[in-house]
Amino acid sequence: MRTLPCLLLLAALPLGAWGDKGHRVISGLAVKGLPPEPRTWYAGRERDLAAHASDPDTWRQDRKEGPRHFLDMEPYGGPDHLPRTLEEAQARIGGDYYRRGVLPWIIQDRWRDLVAAFRAGDPAKVVTASAILGHYIADAHVPLHTTENHDGQYTHQRGVHSRWESGLVERHVQEDALTPLPARPDPAFLDRPWDWLKASHALVPQVLEDDRKADRTTAVDKQGPQRTQAYWMIFWSEQGPVVKQQLQLAGQHLGDAILTAWIAAEKPSAPVQAR
Repeated sequence: MRTLPCLLLLAALPLGAWGDKGHRVISGLAVKGLPPEPRTWYAGRERDLAAHASDPDTWRQDRKEGPRHFLDMEPYGGPDHLPRTLEEAQARIGGDYYRRGVLPWIIQDRWRDLVAAFRAGDPAKVVTASAILGHYIADAHVPLHTTENHDGQYTHQRGVHSRWESGLVERHVQEDALTPLPARPDPAFLDRPWDWLKASHALVPQVLEDDRKADRTTAVDKQGPQRTQAYWMIFWSEQGPVVKQQLQLAGQHLGDAILTAWIAAEKPSAPVQAR
């Protein structure tokens, strides 16, 4: 059980899941997977959507922001025993519940923001709300955002968090090599974050094992571990398909969220843009 004070925990956990590139890629995949009518809300505004996709990672002045990006499963007994409400979380583990992560409930709240933006008929608000929602949905697809061992600190693998979600993406991922998956309306959308987190958590052991395998090529000197191109080649050969899968799923699930929010708002038509 970790006993770090909340502020130290927030400082230790990287907020930047996927890095800026990954979040931009996910927002682009989501829009490409939308049906034509809701997609018109984003026509000509794709750059704005991408530009805001990493905004939550800049909100470090808010001391409550860190736990909005993850959910540690171990304190609750694992992925099959997660609370479904904040009240249940608090009842289960007391005042410690918030610093153990509140990601699924943040996704619910930001989805409601998107519904409200569609109802308001304001494309700028729709784009911003979509970007913020998309950020947290993307975070739910990062395996190491589901575990106390979020940076490999308990398995002598510090830095694996950024190596997986940013290092591999920056080095190897190209958006045009990914497949946009079609968005689907989902009446049970508000329950989905727990499914995504459970699926992500199942990937943790292999992420750690593949990092260890690749790290056998890593020399250690006075400056610490010096990872070579061989490390990145091995790690990508093992985890590249997983990284691409999770990016594509995050894009699809953001698309599902947008489509479902648009339907919940009674399918408003996008305002005609002035020429």
